[in-house]
Amino acid sequence: MKNSGIIMAAAFVAVFATRFAGATPVVSNVQMDQPSAKLVRITYSLSEAAVVTLEVQTNANTGADMNDPGWTSIGGPAVCNAQGDVWKRVAAGAHTITWNARQWWPDHVIAEGGARAKVTAWALDNPPDYMVVDLTATAAPNTQKYYPAVDFLPGGLLSNDDYRTTSLVMRKVPAAGVEWTMGSVAEAGRSAAKETPHKAKLDDNYYLGVFPITQSQWALVQSSRPYPSCFQYEADKKMRPVENICYNEIRLSNAETSGSATYYWPNAPHGNSFLGRLRTKTGIDFDMPSEAQWEYACRAGNGEGRWGDGSDYLSSATDANLSSLACYGRANIQNSVAEGDTTWTAADGGTMPVGTHSPNAWGFYDMNGNIYEPCNDWFEEDPSAHFGAVNVDPSHPGNNLSGVAGTYRVWRGGSYRHAASACRSASRTEGIANGRYNIAGVRVACPVEIE
Repeated sequence: MKNSGIIMAAAFVAVFATRFAGATPVVSNVQMDQPSAKLVRITYSLSEAAVVTLEVQTNANTGADMNDPGWTSIGGPAVCNAQGDVWKRVAAGAHTITWNARQWWPDHVIAEGGARAKVTAWALDNPPDYMVVDLTATAAPNTQKYYPAVDFLPGGLLSNDDYRTTSLVMRKVPAAGVEWTMGSVAEAGRSAAKETPHKAKLDDNYYLGVFPITQSQWALVQSSRPYPSCFQYEADKKMRPVENICYNEIRLSNAETSGSATYYWPNAPHGNSFLGRLRTKTGIDFDMPSEAQWEYACRAGNGEGRWGDGSDYLSSATDANLSSLACYGRANIQNSVAEGDTTWTAADGGTMPVGTHSPNAWGFYDMNGNIYEPCNDWFEEDPSAHFGAVNVDPSHPGNNLSGVAGTYRVWRGGSYRHAASACRSASRTEGIANGRYNIAGVRVACPVEIE
């Protein structure tokens, strides 16, 4: 099909279904045509409710058989702005996707039969790897978008500031049934009492925030105390992690010290807490991660003596390999920095905008350094003391109950002030539940299964 020398030609059918929970979603009757010089239209039928994503492929051998293995994707950036019944939960039935090929894939002309659409249906218990949740004032619950890979995120993860200011980007962690080792054996700077190694196995996959919650994201959710942070350098405060917050206001209530065990995990958070308001706003059961979920994601498949990008752990003080991953070791900033300090400048140290450093092997930023991240678990000095050979699903806080329940929560990851040893995947410390510190913020998690 020729189309005034604009973009591309007609396409064919691509059918794809994912693994199952109950019924397996099946895509059928996929058709692609180009009714105008700009617009490409894809229609398809879906057997069961599923999350739907799109890929467009081309074959350099014009007129080749559609089963030819030489088909290649034109890439996520070219199609991620397609509209209609795509990038979201879609009901069973007939559906349409539209794609402005002239705008998003300009200067391409493909011979007829040389392009096709691949429509993918993802089971509701196994959605795509990335979920994007709108936090703006006009956002409605349960309108999150899903993408199969990071390069499908419209505008680019780090190029589009929305992902660190007005939206949450969540990354799926493939954890279900994987046996692995928490703790450490001989890493320099380790705490033998706190890091006794033990086997763990998580029951389920989960989503975890690609970044810690930023100051602007916090403000969009928690309007009663919108900018609690100390480091409010105006030029980039919106993308700096929120800090100077405590567990009690994250999960229990707006007040710093009020709240009750009624709102401890596994119960729902207080409706006026940050997490309570976030759940109401989005329709998603967000929570803090357990420390097992946190450590598993931080390691990103790497064990003893390695950082989350696979590089070697070199030094307990200043580590050249950690420097590419983390904001750490900036000891010139002390706890005396006041909330909302406008005299502080970026040159003084403190936190850095999230995403400034490189991600770990699974695409998570700032897992090491910048700010400590509290977990749902109560702190226990030796969490391996009451475990069997394998701690099955330590993602359930309460497996780590201690004699100081109600006072201290587990903190993970180190901060901008701390040495490399405190930023290790295995390093554990504790923070008082009603204490606010400019070294601690929050990262959120949620189940992957869609209602």
